[in-house]
Amino acid sequence: MDSLTSRHRTPSQAGFTLVELMITVSLIAIGALSLALAQLQALADGNRARHRTNAATIARDQMEFIQGMGFSEDALAAMDSTTFVTPPWLNNAADPALAAGEVPLRVDRPGGAVNEIVYTVYYRVAADDATLPNPALRFVDLEVIWNERGISNVKPTRTGQPTVAISSLLVENDR
Repeated sequence: MDSLTSRHRTPSQAGFTLVELMITVSLIAIGALSLALAQLQALADGNRARHRTNAATIARDQMEFIQGMGFSEDALAAMDSTTFVTPPWLNNAADPALAAGEVPLRVDRPGGAVNEIVYTVYYRVAADDATLPNPALRFVDLEVIWNERGISNVKPTRTGQPTVAISSLLVENDR
């Protein structure tokens, strides 16, 4: 008798229904889509971090170049303290595709290198404090700016773009 009753089950006991299967597949699809979106966001965040790291490296290199210059160099003369300019040593005359002050990040691809992103360097040199000036001191502010896809240009920076900025104090070293 037991073998007879086990062969004749009612439909509610006969496995998964179509609705249960559709719900399961939907939940798996939502989970897989969430993982894919998280992966895309991680890739975008990694690119933004790499661009910021490259900008910080360019800023550090440019500030080291400035600190190695002589105090009496024309490029280090005090200028209007509200205006940032491109450095004259980055005139890019040899590469017509680049404007003054631009530093490209070149990536090797099949068919040749391409510019993945272009950073623009600006700097300003200000005299010492106006109330008690010391002619042997100057302040240097340097900014590296770039455009990045997916980043709005309403950042709280001078230009509204992603920016890395550093400052330094120059002391007269021409002796």
